[in-house]
Amino acid sequence: MTLDDRIARFERDGYVIIERALDRSQLAALVAALAPYEAALPTGRNDFEGTKTRRVYSLAGKGDVFMALAEHPSIVAMLDRLLMPHWLLSNLQSIRILPGETPQPWHADDTFYPLPRPRSMRLAVSTIWALEDFDDENGATEIVPGSHRWAYESPDASSKTVKAIMPAGSVIVFDGALWHRGGLNRSNRTRLAISPQYCQPWLRPQESMLLIAPPDRARHMSPRARSMLGYNIHPPFVGQVDGMHPLRLVDPDYRAHKTDDHAVADRVLAEPKAVM
Repeated sequence: MTLDDRIARFERDGYVIIERALDRSQLAALVAALAPYEAALPTGRNDFEGTKTRRVYSLAGKGDVFMALAEHPSIVAMLDRLLMPHWLLSNLQSIRILPGETPQPWHADDTFYPLPRPRSMRLAVSTIWALEDFDDENGATEIVPGSHRWAYESPDASSKTVKAIMPAGSVIVFDGALWHRGGLNRSNRTRLAISPQYCQPWLRPQESMLLIAPPDRARHMSPRARSMLGYNIHPPFVGQVDGMHPLRLVDPDYRAHKTDDHAVADRVLAEPKAVM
């Protein structure tokens, strides 16, 4: 499936699945990196988190392997088409659904932004990477195709739902306005996933990324990783520090490869509708 095909399916259905985007060695590295954080982790505090589900939050500060996943080329290529420049990483967590877990409440990942539905523009994009097979028995994510275009409807017994059944190494990419939930795990196996979520550069992310990955940590990351963590500017000046670009805090050679953000900022200030 080409990038254009993925975007078209995403726009139509609110989601698309990319199969086997990670190989076995990449999966093994992610599982191994998660293990020490999961070792003594309690299960969730409520039905939404899952009383038989383990979640590790703030993975952006817990290992380079997690940020590498967040900036996977297949996802970045889609995000560059679906969101505005300098889009942000909003959340990076793992989700292990244990045997016996009940279905999660239906929800959309952008509902905490108090803006009218249907959205006049996209606010967020979510991804769920399958580190283990997602199947009919172990709690594969359930979605309501097309629900990203709904106003204030919510799923009920008559709603057409689809399970994101996919082999380990695959990823589902979906609009933040799409209704979905973690499924019932009636197997004797777990369902392990990592979920990077992204938002427009002018929105507040779910996790405070600049605290999770402060300058000393971000200094050693890729330019793309720094940008998605918030070491960037949404023109004209959202994200500035002392009136200047925050990249100066992590990149000693900042002036050698400055962007054209200042020109975009001037245009926005002169004609606010120019980039809407």
